[in-house]
Amino acid sequence: MTEHPSIRRAYAAAAARDPGETGFLQALEALYESLPVLLEEEPQIGAAGLLERLGEPERTAAFPVLWADGRGRRRQARGIFIQYSTALGPFRGGLVFRRELDMAAAKALALEDTLEKSLAGLPLGGGLVGADISPGGMGDGECLRFCRSFMEGLYPLLPSAFQPGYWAGQVPRRELDYLTGQYERLQALTAAAGATAPAPAPSMTRQQAAGHGLCQFAALTLRQDGAPGMEGRSVLVSGMGGPGPWAAEKAVRMGAQVLAIGDETGCLFAGRGLPLSLLQSMAAQPGLPLLLWAIRAPGVEYRPGPTLWDAEADAVFLCDGRVRLNAEGARRLTARRPAGVFEGVPRACTPMAARVLAGSGALFVPAIAAGAGGAVMAFRQREAPMTRWEADRYLRTAMKDIFHAVQRECLAMGRPQDPAHGARAAAFRRIAAALLARGV
Repeated sequence: MTEHPSIRRAYAAAAARDPGETGFLQALEALYESLPVLLEEEPQIGAAGLLERLGEPERTAAFPVLWADGRGRRRQARGIFIQYSTALGPFRGGLVFRRELDMAAAKALALEDTLEKSLAGLPLGGGLVGADISPGGMGDGECLRFCRSFMEGLYPLLPSAFQPGYWAGQVPRRELDYLTGQYERLQALTAAAGATAPAPAPSMTRQQAAGHGLCQFAALTLRQDGAPGMEGRSVLVSGMGGPGPWAAEKAVRMGAQVLAIGDETGCLFAGRGLPLSLLQSMAAQPGLPLLLWAIRAPGVEYRPGPTLWDAEADAVFLCDGRVRLNAEGARRLTARRPAGVFEGVPRACTPMAARVLAGSGALFVPAIAAGAGGAVMAFRQREAPMTRWEADRYLRTAMKDIFHAVQRECLAMGRPQDPAHGARAAAFRRIAAALLARGV
């Protein structure tokens, strides 16, 4: 931890308030360690207590979620609502259903969601809602009962202008439909009011935008000092769902070779690169198991177990929060000296793994920068429909803007090869300016 007095005071206050929330305190420490130069440049930030302000969410609530499973047995989970900061705009928190989600993990994700929206320049506040269970394995009837109970507990906490459609791409379509239906019932919509024209389908899905934006940010980062971007690079991708296959598909289109893609069960490996047709099919059908894809694709090898980090590559894309890169995996990766590791989803890299990467000289870019494409496009396409060409051009421009904002902070710190600290400082700068303008 830095010796800056304002930072040490703010962190000590957070640690004394929530001493058992290790995951959240680690996320807060990572943010604070990126700010000494900014605080020296703008001392009013520390004097106004903004570090302490960002060390505590605006609203936090937990509520029970009760439902009956397929055998009629009563089940219970914990629902969580965190409105972290609305300094930049109204609450638009993400949605996570994950068994290991507790209050500390939820607050860490909510903080990163807030920083991501700030760095992307969105006029939105950050936060998180979720529950410590995954409904993916439930039958339709049980999933419906779970979603109805979850929304009943969450509904009183949501702002009036919120719409569940914002969560598109963050949960499967089935869960989103059930949540939306219960939300509309709780709003007591009349049949006439519910007959409004549906919003047009987006030209680029949230997961596709996140994957493509991740690849574009990686290309900009790797292209510095005359080095090539994605052209001729070898890539590893962690994550079969979400933005992973989309990032792999985009990397191949940009001239890279995707040597392996994997999840918690194993990985698909091809020494000359996975074929584009296979990656396109995987992006379109993300729920199919890896072994099935290996059977369908001649020349592709299936390797069971956690073997992804043993392959040699220039760039690594972390696109699954359930398959986190830990310190041991980072050591195995850095033994092969990758040029950069890029997070596509929050918390896909543990704090210890990030330290290992930094110590090895490998670039590490957190999801608040490299993975911001999904949030950017989700907001933009809800404001106005775009053609596929317009969406692609807008996404490229947005990722360039984020990249340059990060670079400016890196240069100001005198650490041009440290985009992780640059990203957090750039995100915090915009939130701090909004809080100072409000007099908070």
